[in-house]
Amino acid sequence: MTIEQKLQDYILDKYKSVMQFAKLVDLPYTTVKGIFSRGIWGTSIQNVTKICNFLSIDINALVNGEIKEQIHIDKLSDHEKKVILAYRNKVEMQPAVDRLLGVEDEVLIPTVKAARSDGNNQPIEIVNLANLSKFEPDDTDL
Repeated sequence: MTIEQKLQDYILDKYKSVMQFAKLVDLPYTTVKGIFSRGIWGTSIQNVTKICNFLSIDINALVNGEIKEQIHIDKLSDHEKKVILAYRNKVEMQPAVDRLLGVEDEVLIPTVKAARSDGNNQPIEIVNLANLSKFEPDDTDL
């Protein structure tokens, strides 16, 4: 899939039509359609920058053929800023919020290393294991 197709699909996922998007981004419809048909490389850098800024996507990633969203701090609403501040201030609630939003990191569980067969009397060792409860067994596990 070309970057132009990816960009068009991304726009159509967020907006009713390319025409609606063109009006909102304040570019002529023919200019936006031209990007999809003639290619992004034939478009002025000002128009590509305007589209990327409007969509909050990384222009460098776009040039490399990827659609990568980025957050512009200056575009956060007051409510979003309050939520971020509250999240940072309530450290004990962060794992629950992360899980609710589906953005949790891999959980490492400290575990005592159980068996040692080398006859060595080293102190008990704690190792971190990944939380395996989220992994589905495959046929080789049965």
